[in-house]
Amino acid sequence: MAVVLDPRNLTWDEWCPRMAELFASNQLGTAPEERWRDWADGVVGIGYFNQSGVADQRVFETWQDWAFALTNAMTLARR
Repeated sequence: MAVVLDPRNLTWDEWCPRMAELFASNQLGTAPEERWRDWADGVVGIGYFNQSGVADQRVFETWQDWAFALTNAMTLARR
């Protein structure tokens, strides 16, 4: 069973490093919260995430909204 981290109950400093650890083979790394959009752009540029239909961060106001869409896209892609 895949691990999906629901960002709605986490801070950026909890969620980002966990995602980086879960997907270590993709070398996501981490970023400070004020640079979440840059980090999100990097994630969307990685083939695995891009192929999963991860949304562009520009259509979201908060990192939590984008991250929730990311986890939903990845969950649907694994089905």
